[in-house]
Amino acid sequence: MNLKAGGSVGHTAGVINAMRKLASLSVISNDALAEVQGDILVLRPWVRRFVPIGVKELLCNIQFLFQIQREKCSVDFIYQRHAAFSFVGAYLSHKYDIPLILEFNSSEVWKMRHWQVWKPGLAGILQKIYHHYFAVPFVCWAEAYNLRRAGRIVVVSDVLKDMLMQRGIAAPKILVNPNGVDTEKFSPGCGGDDVRRRYGLADKTVVGFIGTFGQWHGIEELARAVVRLTQRHPHLPQRVKFLLIGDGILLPKLKEILHAGDAEDAVIFTGLVPQHEAPQYLDACDIFVSPHVKNPDGTKFFGSPTKLFEYMAMERGIVASDLDQIGEILTHGKTAHLVPPGDVEALADGIYRLIEDAPYRVRLGKAARQTVLKTYTWEKHVERILQAAQNVRV
Repeated sequence: MNLKAGGSVGHTAGVINAMRKLASLSVISNDALAEVQGDILVLRPWVRRFVPIGVKELLCNIQFLFQIQREKCSVDFIYQRHAAFSFVGAYLSHKYDIPLILEFNSSEVWKMRHWQVWKPGLAGILQKIYHHYFAVPFVCWAEAYNLRRAGRIVVVSDVLKDMLMQRGIAAPKILVNPNGVDTEKFSPGCGGDDVRRRYGLADKTVVGFIGTFGQWHGIEELARAVVRLTQRHPHLPQRVKFLLIGDGILLPKLKEILHAGDAEDAVIFTGLVPQHEAPQYLDACDIFVSPHVKNPDGTKFFGSPTKLFEYMAMERGIVASDLDQIGEILTHGKTAHLVPPGDVEALADGIYRLIEDAPYRVRLGKAARQTVLKTYTWEKHVERILQAAQNVRV
């Protein structure tokens, strides 16, 4: 809760802000929403301490019900972002015969089973009991309930659509709608010079990454690629710096790899940057990396990385994994330099190619921005949702 940055923050703000331009919208949330414009009714959890976040989110469903019953407002449809313990939108849809559009960006059940991080000691034992006997069973029920009640389900990738169809959901009920970007905020020349001066990057080629350093970001592969580059080209850190923007669970592992490879001097860590400052930090970069990796269980990568569209909007050369939707949005040699996911050698080679070949990276960047302007703005994203909403039934 109280998220200040990250892909989910950018996505939520992008959808709400664009939807407010095209429709009359009331926003209710259990948390402050960074970068969202206009009024938000924030219902804070009744219980804020000594209970897991999941229990707080569960209690928020009850608060939302009381609030909606007090307001008794007339709405054409409910738009709910799917979350692990949230089911109130689906319940209200059923009770009041209001069509529900469910934004389904991932299976919370899958994430709990594959990306859960365990605490050490007694806290970890208690966490596993809570996880096994309460959290996973309840989230399984909530996810199935939300999907069953939704009149239309908006997913960000074809992989998610296939996953839902395997669960028995009809294809016409699903809208595939990749993520987008605010191309006015994320645009070349939006303040990067100040960031470059702050970090002493005025005369450097800057390779940038932004993210929450999650398990799917390929941040360990990026660290190993930096080590490879500094081993092959010992003087590279004198003219090239890697600007890693963000923080997250894999940061200690990343630093461990860099330290072991004696490559720490090549990297600058900014820490977590508020969402509204992200465009300036990206504008300070000459090259971007998106080294996403395959899912640990061998299933297809279901994401639509928000950073990918932000990179494209910044009109810079991109080195990215040729992985499911990433490889569909980007074209190798035209809008990005694509490499096999998880291939550290290819990643290092791709980064070095863009470092040494400025005309190539400039050409890639210009083509990428044109692509995003044509298809992947948040306004176009919301237009597709509103078009799909016209014939939604309860």
